[in-house]
Amino acid sequence: MNSLFPIVDNEFSVPDVFDNFFNRFMWPSEFTSTMPKVDIEDKGSEYVMTADLPGVQKEDIHLSYDNNVLTLAASHNEQKDSQDDQHNYICKERSSSSFCRQFPVTGIQKEGIQAAFKDGVLTITLPKDAQQAQPTNTIEIQ
Repeated sequence: MNSLFPIVDNEFSVPDVFDNFFNRFMWPSEFTSTMPKVDIEDKGSEYVMTADLPGVQKEDIHLSYDNNVLTLAASHNEQKDSQDDQHNYICKERSSSSFCRQFPVTGIQKEGIQAAFKDGVLTITLPKDAQQAQPTNTIEIQ
């Protein structure tokens, strides 16, 4: 069975529940995660992953598939211009951010992977390798 969901993103694990609670309510936003929200859909012959990347430019996205791991990384750097020197910021959190997410996935035709980026949304199509497709084993519950 293919594993498309990162182990570290398990919302039901006890440590993660507490970590998220404290990150959201106890720590300033610079300590919280800036991971993009990702949807993964199984369309039969392919997987389609959609990631929201607001404020990120196409040139700042790095996407790779190596050793059965899909890696999505991006960075966003807001350059200071001469007008920024005139502002007296108390807090400036929007200047830069970066992330890297990895998704273990097997049985993919790596030559057929396609990606498109439009309006801050990255869509990745991962065609399944028909030769590596394995039937699901159904286990009867007694």
